[in-house]
Amino acid sequence: MAIIWWKQKRWFFEDLYIKMNTPKSENKVVFFRLLAVTQKAGLGIRDSLESILKSESHPWVRKIIKDTLYSINEWAWLADALSKYDNFFQPAEIELIRSSEQMGNLPDTLNSMAVELEKFEQIKKKLKSAMIYPSIILIIAAFAIAVLLIKVIPSILIIFPKGTKLPDITLFVMHSSDFLRAHYLWIIIWFVWIPIIYKILYTKFLPFKIIMDKIVLKLPVVWPLIMTYYRYRFSKLLWDFYSAWLSPLVSFDQIANIFQNYHYKQKILDVKKDLEVWLGMTESFEWSWLFNPILIQIIWIWEKAGNVWEILDQMATFYREEIDTKVWWLMSLIEPILMVFIAGIVWVIVASIFLPMANLIWALSNS
Repeated sequence: MAIIWWKQKRWFFEDLYIKMNTPKSENKVVFFRLLAVTQKAGLGIRDSLESILKSESHPWVRKIIKDTLYSINEWAWLADALSKYDNFFQPAEIELIRSSEQMGNLPDTLNSMAVELEKFEQIKKKLKSAMIYPSIILIIAAFAIAVLLIKVIPSILIIFPKGTKLPDITLFVMHSSDFLRAHYLWIIIWFVWIPIIYKILYTKFLPFKIIMDKIVLKLPVVWPLIMTYYRYRFSKLLWDFYSAWLSPLVSFDQIANIFQNYHYKQKILDVKKDLEVWLGMTESFEWSWLFNPILIQIIWIWEKAGNVWEILDQMATFYREEIDTKVWWLMSLIEPILMVFIAGIVWVIVASIFLPMANLIWALSNS
């Protein structure tokens, strides 16, 4: 009895640790690709998993494969076995696997999922790299400006005699320096807590999420990239689901679950509701500012002509190339904007020092 209790506790903590230490997307790509290769080689699901297990080194991926093997031996479908690890496998991936198991094209679906996951990770890395450089520049600039205001400015401005009439820009910098010196600890605390508070509000308070998602889609410079990204994801996911013979309702439901932006998610759910009452997709997407007219026209042709899935795949490729172009454009645009912003702050600080100095020198020379 004690042995059974200990095993149950050990399995519980192992599962908890897995959920807290989810393997990376690279591990999932390797898993899907190896499973596709072994399936194409003619191995069954069980033999494929055993073959992958021999070469897998990640401890928690091995645990997932072992549990999946156990479920397969109990005559469970692969999709049902993998659905236990919804923190690692997305619901859309499970639905694609479930459909491909029934259609008999599991190897092609797995290989397509691996390729798409690799491309998706590349896009995410490009988006992150586009924000790393300006973030580092802003952090360094903020630190340098804080040092100037807290340490340098007070020691320089003290040379001016009391009662000297100082320029407005100098008074502004002095007040800013006094404020930072008096409240720098609170400012540091707020900078630490602001991301945490933002995340809590974004995930728990729906009106805040709606407003912030709308702001993101309206931000100058950034909004073309964000909207192109969602159009790419929509085109590619819809092509994947329809090519796997999933029903339109299931397809749109899965896409809505994947989308993080509230407005895109809500639009997809609205389209799904229209489909439930036998309305066309074109009418649902028409006049939507979230999707451009080209994509809406493609959907109209799709509804009129029938099976034109390849056009959706081509649109996804087009949007992916657009993302690359917009990321490069964004990175090339952010750098001069940052330089102008930092130069403006430096000019304010320098002017606050040299203007009263010039006035003092002019007064002494005329006295």
